[in-house]
Amino acid sequence: MASALSSDAASSRSARLSKLYTLVLRGKREIQGVADAKLFLEAVCDQSDRSACIEKLIASPQAFGALAKSLRFDVSLDFLIGSSATFLLYLTDPALKQLCSGQFLLRILECIAEPPTFWNALFKAHKEKKLTTDRALQSFAWLLLELLSAHSDGLPDVREVAQHVTDDRSLIDSSSLEVRTLGQKIKHVLLTTLTTAAQECVAAGPGGRHDNDFQDFRQIAIYPTPDEFSSNERPYYRRADAIDQIEHEKRGSAHLDNQFRLLREDLLGELRNDLQIARGQKKGRTRSLTIRNLSLQGVDCGSEEKRKTCCLTLLCRDDIPQLAKKKDAGARKKFVTESRNFLKHQSFGCLVSGTELVAFATVNRDEGLLASMPPVLVLQIAGENAFKKVLLATKSTYELQFVQVDTPVFAYEPILRCLQTKTDLPLAEELLYLEPERDRLESILKPKLIIERIRTHGNQNLHTLLRTPKSINLDDSQTESLLQGLTRAVSLIQGPPGECQIYEMSVTNIQRLIIVGTGKSFIGALLAKILTDHTPEKILVICYTNHALDQFLEDLMDIGISGDSMVRLGAKSTPRTKPLNISEQKSNYRRSPASWEIINQLKSEAESYQGLLVRKIAAYRTLSIRYNEILEHLEFSEDETDFYSAFSVPIQDDGMTRVGRQGKAITPTYLLDRWVMGQNAGIYENSVAREYPDIWRMNLASRHSCITRWYLELFGETVSEVHHVMQQYNRCQERLGELYGEKNADIIKNKRVIGCTTTGAAKYAADLQNASPGVILVEEAGEILESHILTAMTQNTKQLILIGDHKQLRPKVNNYALTVEKGDGYNLNQSLFERLVLAGVPHTTLSLQHRMSPEISSLVRHLTYPELHDAPKTQNRPAPRGFQDRVMFITHDNPELEAARLIERRDEGSTSSKENLFEVEMVLKCVRYLGQQGYGTDELVVLTPYLGQLQLLRTRLSEENDPVLNDLDSYDLVRAGLVSPANAGISKRPIRISTIGDSFLFGSSYP
Repeated sequence: MASALSSDAASSRSARLSKLYTLVLRGKREIQGVADAKLFLEAVCDQSDRSACIEKLIASPQAFGALAKSLRFDVSLDFLIGSSATFLLYLTDPALKQLCSGQFLLRILECIAEPPTFWNALFKAHKEKKLTTDRALQSFAWLLLELLSAHSDGLPDVREVAQHVTDDRSLIDSSSLEVRTLGQKIKHVLLTTLTTAAQECVAAGPGGRHDNDFQDFRQIAIYPTPDEFSSNERPYYRRADAIDQIEHEKRGSAHLDNQFRLLREDLLGELRNDLQIARGQKKGRTRSLTIRNLSLQGVDCGSEEKRKTCCLTLLCRDDIPQLAKKKDAGARKKFVTESRNFLKHQSFGCLVSGTELVAFATVNRDEGLLASMPPVLVLQIAGENAFKKVLLATKSTYELQFVQVDTPVFAYEPILRCLQTKTDLPLAEELLYLEPERDRLESILKPKLIIERIRTHGNQNLHTLLRTPKSINLDDSQTESLLQGLTRAVSLIQGPPGECQIYEMSVTNIQRLIIVGTGKSFIGALLAKILTDHTPEKILVICYTNHALDQFLEDLMDIGISGDSMVRLGAKSTPRTKPLNISEQKSNYRRSPASWEIINQLKSEAESYQGLLVRKIAAYRTLSIRYNEILEHLEFSEDETDFYSAFSVPIQDDGMTRVGRQGKAITPTYLLDRWVMGQNAGIYENSVAREYPDIWRMNLASRHSCITRWYLELFGETVSEVHHVMQQYNRCQERLGELYGEKNADIIKNKRVIGCTTTGAAKYAADLQNASPGVILVEEAGEILESHILTAMTQNTKQLILIGDHKQLRPKVNNYALTVEKGDGYNLNQSLFERLVLAGVPHTTLSLQHRMSPEISSLVRHLTYPELHDAPKTQNRPAPRGFQDRVMFITHDNPELEAARLIERRDEGSTSSKENLFEVEMVLKCVRYLGQQGYGTDELVVLTPYLGQLQLLRTRLSEENDPVLNDLDSYDLVRAGLVSPANAGISKRPIRISTIGDSFLFGSSYP
């Protein structure tokens, strides 16, 4: 009976709390005191559906405000141990981190910690050891961990607090397991977020070289500052072997730090080179464009129907060179519309004022504004501080210019940003410490039964066992590789040789050679099939290029994985993979009413900020500074009051008005007027000038420098206001983008196989984090930078499968000084695959090749792969028609020429590329001859080691065919200004043509 009464009482209280909660949500009940605050927090914690509760709190401005009040009405010890601790523990539900990619929880954290009244009281209570209950201590530890791990300008920096509680071991030595666990996580995140140099107090470590050099690499802006670009000091990064010497608990932090710094230096080197060429400071050919004499027109935030990130609009007072001769409005519009690569959308460049680099920016292409007379350039400024610099530069006396450059920033930025957000390195034991394999994978993924069956029946047809559409007969090396991929947390499968087939395809019938070389892609597809069928894990498949990704996804469908269980991230595709594109996927996702309320609220906020921004920019355009405002500025300055005194006209005590020459009254700015003009103090020469001689003796240039600085300081006050509004507007747009992206996140989360390029993995990092793929499978891992693979890994990564060959091409980088070949030990272009193999991590090698005729395979066998064997099907193939041998070496005495119009960017010290017209003509004759033997041009591939020769071959072959370039070579020719992007693709009679990088025999990455 007592139990029933107790239950009824609890139910009655819960109903009353629910009513209070609803009234606050609707704005019909306010929090007016301590008692109301405690009741409201209790009402929140009484909501059984925590996700729905938090969504509603954020969607309701009244409830969100009530929460903020409730946490600050009372910060007594009773409140900290009681109501607030209960509320914080309510927020520890992992499901809350999944809401809008963690943005909802972040909003709650901002509400808790800013202003820091509550947080300061909580930390003080902990420091004074007054949080005496385990629940209170756990709530404090959880909040500290979340604040430490979050990346938001709206939260306080709690690293000193984290260091304090780690040093005093107040959490690590707690009697509560939950608190101890949180304490260890705080210690780990702290070690990861602080640079190793800071931890080790290395004097020569990072920091202090310029305004963008910090000990913590997460504080470094991706885009360089003008000071950084001008600095001649060597940037900070470590050699690869130095990382191996760092103690275990700090090595993960140091490795992420170094990967970021090396990759960013590769970007900066390329950007610096391109900018010097574009500005005529260095030899080289470029497609860059310089637009001069720019002035501020306003801001562009898109239309009311479709808002976008805030951009600046700049009036081109000097017409753009390509448009200068087109005076007719129709002709201008036609040119801009049809010339899609003229100031291409999202093309990159920098704003320059005089000789000073002001900021980097990307073009936001508006055809109507570009075609207008005069043209208007729309730029999205890279970096928030840079936005202020650009606004100030529009008020300077120097001409403002935009210089377009070719640097592929889009290939670097997502990876670098993703590295900065990483606080944990999955599989660190295997990847960094190289510890012996732990027996944990099988217990996690549980494919034990299928593993035993493969071990038992590996030499038989596995078609029935693996449920594949076709027969599966594996050789011993393939079986061994398959088993390693199923049993090791990190498995390395080497498949030599990868692209030798291309050399053969130039002289034989391709249709007879569509057999996987040594079978590494086939083994990768089999592994994906088995893991999909026999484990619950999601699989993330990553490749470096879109072409390789599409080919592998087609392999997965061919092996029996349903396309319905797969999704491809990114816009590109083949006809077969197009249905896999995320844009093609159907979804049952429906936004909740609370989400729609938040969207509408953010839209309303964005519109308010947009209107205010437009007004403030318009006022700033016409803003002028008068001398009396400069005097007032000097009067209130902290360190320039002497100037104010030197320019202050003495007050007449007799009430008379003092006049100067020609009877003109002396104005309050009389002295400042004379000083700016380079004159003396006039009628006050014997008083003011004698009292402040240093100021009145300044030369004219120094005086102009001072006045310019004061102008900019006064303009800066207005600029800061504009900048703040811009930040608020962009923040609304960013949150709207995250909310609109929830549909894609839901699609990704419900697929078993997710395919993307390495850049795509960085762009979709938040969605992949929520999807939590347990397995990452990397194709052509020997050609992918380690940083690209690290950014694809999530905290739930349990297994990493790397398939590639470290004896073929390394990843491409632009800065030769950072390469393995240079020999300085930085090894940026050493893939994770190669690093692990050379460190002695066990790997399997596929040894039976099914593609090359023995005459060709013997070359690679003697040079690189002594264990490579020929499969029976490679024997006794028909001889190539019209040729005496399968392999021919030709000697001639026609010298190569210097292709001075372009430089091999990745060849240090190179001043030009190479070309040989005789060889080009010989190739053309061979192509014609092979055509006469019945070979189609789509069955031929031509390889060359030089970019100059590639262009020459393309020009001659295009007279009869349209050469098909691979992705990377096409990009190199376009950026060199030798090929227009529009001409890189359409074929009449396609013939494949490619450079071959470091090795003539194994060089092309074309599949």
